[in-house]
Amino acid sequence: MKIAIFGGSFNPIHNAHIKLAQRFIDENCLDEVYFVPTYTTPLKDNSAVISAEHRLYMCKLALKGYDKLLVSDVEIKRKGTSYSCDTIAHFKEQFPDAQLFFIMGADMFMTLESWRNFEYIFDNVTILSAPRDDDDYSDLLNKLCEYKKYSCKAHISKEYIEDLSSTMLRDMIKNNLDVSDYMNNAVIEYITQNNLYR
Repeated sequence: MKIAIFGGSFNPIHNAHIKLAQRFIDENCLDEVYFVPTYTTPLKDNSAVISAEHRLYMCKLALKGYDKLLVSDVEIKRKGTSYSCDTIAHFKEQFPDAQLFFIMGADMFMTLESWRNFEYIFDNVTILSAPRDDDDYSDLLNKLCEYKKYSCKAHISKEYIEDLSSTMLRDMIKNNLDVSDYMNNAVIEYITQNNLYR
């Protein structure tokens, strides 16, 4: 069984997150992708991050109806700062016979050496990443060459995903702009009902 972990703040979850997961399902014959919202993210400014409960629920709304896209609350239940090495260890325990993958954006891939126990990550998962634009692809390949000294296993997708960020969407929501092209309608309705990102 091939299982991918897709960690992130998902603040909020949007269509590019889902497209990225589906791309890697197709390219790597994955059986399941678990979206894992963080409780608190290391190496990031968390001041604009709404509650973990809201972000978890929005993930569930956005992924409803996708057979292979699931949600895990492991980092939220753990509380404290979310470290990927701990989450990988959890999935190894839960699925001892599975081949594990770890999905991340290009910006995250470029900073992996600064992550806690990054060598454990390299040893236990195949990393999946994709460029955000034409220039990113060569940068990612160059970085992968650097990581080879750690026996890093990675698949870099050639096609870039749309340059869509949660920060941009939060700004659009704050300014009452239409985000329906970028997000699930149930998530938009939830954001409106709970007055989030205002």
